[in-house]
Amino acid sequence: MVSPARTPLTQLAGPMTSQDLDESILILRLSPELMLKSAPVRRQFQDILRRNLKFILKREDVSHTIDMTRGRVTLLVPKAQEARALDLLPKIFGIGTFSVVERIVAADVETISTNCLDLFVGRLAGKTFAVRAKRVGPRTISTRAIEVEVGAVLGLHAKVDLTDPDITVRVEVIGKDAHLYLDRKEGAGGMPAGTQGRAAVLISGGFDSAVAAWQIMRRGANVEFVFCNLGGAAYERQVVQVVKVLTHLWAGGLRPLLHVVDFQGIVAELREKTPDRFWQIVLKREMYRVAEAIAAETHAEAIVTGEALGQVSSQTLSNLNTIDAATTLPVLRPLIGFDKKDIMILARRIGTAPLSERIPEFCGISQGAPAVRSNRDKVAFLEGHIDPAARHAAVAGRKVLNLDKLTAADLRAPYLWVDALPDDAELIDCQPDPYYRAWHVPDVRHYTTDDMTRLYADLPKDGTYVLYCAHGVQSALMAEHMQQKGFNAYAFRGGLTALRTELDRLRRDVPA
Repeated sequence: MVSPARTPLTQLAGPMTSQDLDESILILRLSPELMLKSAPVRRQFQDILRRNLKFILKREDVSHTIDMTRGRVTLLVPKAQEARALDLLPKIFGIGTFSVVERIVAADVETISTNCLDLFVGRLAGKTFAVRAKRVGPRTISTRAIEVEVGAVLGLHAKVDLTDPDITVRVEVIGKDAHLYLDRKEGAGGMPAGTQGRAAVLISGGFDSAVAAWQIMRRGANVEFVFCNLGGAAYERQVVQVVKVLTHLWAGGLRPLLHVVDFQGIVAELREKTPDRFWQIVLKREMYRVAEAIAAETHAEAIVTGEALGQVSSQTLSNLNTIDAATTLPVLRPLIGFDKKDIMILARRIGTAPLSERIPEFCGISQGAPAVRSNRDKVAFLEGHIDPAARHAAVAGRKVLNLDKLTAADLRAPYLWVDALPDDAELIDCQPDPYYRAWHVPDVRHYTTDDMTRLYADLPKDGTYVLYCAHGVQSALMAEHMQQKGFNAYAFRGGLTALRTELDRLRRDVPA
């Protein structure tokens, strides 16, 4: 909620603290490279940053007032919401640093010195300090004079250390006002989200693609996420959760979409009609073509991937060269020179690591030794046997999710239940022991909620599992736990009655 209009801070006379207004006063500084832009471009970027900032604060119900001047954003929020605002600001691209202002006073040396002594002397006991002054805008006062005078006044109570001080007293002069504060917190940096056009990001939910998406958003790109689903509904749910967390934390103001493309038909085509050792390369080329088709519809100007040089067989220079030929769009690889360790450190910072680490690997479809070198023309010839209709149908039939509008229920119910038994599924009975003895499917595996640790040790993650119980309560609980651990698991809807009906249908071989 945006607060009612107030008198601008620069028009408030006399010394003022945030307590005077029962509000916190924060100074947000633009990323340094934004200050190198021409005045018209900088104003455009500042407007987009203001829009993003307002969107995020309004979404989180933080009341606020925003003033922008001379490359600075002054933000007022209620004292009770200061902590929430400080949590949000480090995740807004385009902000270089920010500070909580403790007092605003007239910009003259004597007034600044007196107020710094009043504010900070009690915090300097037993510590070293330095004074740093900065002026924004026309020269109205000497910053050197401020540093010398304030340093002399505070130096009567503590030791000066200009190299590595325990505390840095900061004075920022903007026009006729001096802002006094200590802390200077790091922002996300980069460009305001949405200033650099649109890109189609190939997302798998793993560490790499999520970090690559973050990197390209940090440089100001708007994004369309393209998920090529190789693993079914449970896998889709896990990827949706990753992308939801990524965009909720970092994509404020962008309103991104997730395009879910069923890749089962495409994989079946390439398995049948191309040699095994080239499957990984052909798979990536098909993903690029799908991303390009979606980019054309959404006006995206590039494809973004999480590939890092040499990490897997399809990411050698030779194979990347072959894969790139599948699209006319530029392919951006923000992680091309990263080690896996660096990527995982960033994933933890971003907040996607706990979800990404649960996601199994589905892209490794080759059964033998994959090719580490390839030739564009040879691979194009091999692909000539693949019917492009499978790809066109997958793009046309894709599911599009508005990530801003997804709720917790949307992330759970559609992915948890099945009404029919997939051909390759294995049944798991999760009834309590007395009910299991009363009736169960012959030769079925039996686990209860007390057996989850053993279940995880017994079952391979590359299987598909359907759980059942009397009324669907325990099966849903256990299936959700299994999905969170990376299993392709579902609960059968309707309990035993519905399951018996389905088993009877299968015995009669009646289509669902």
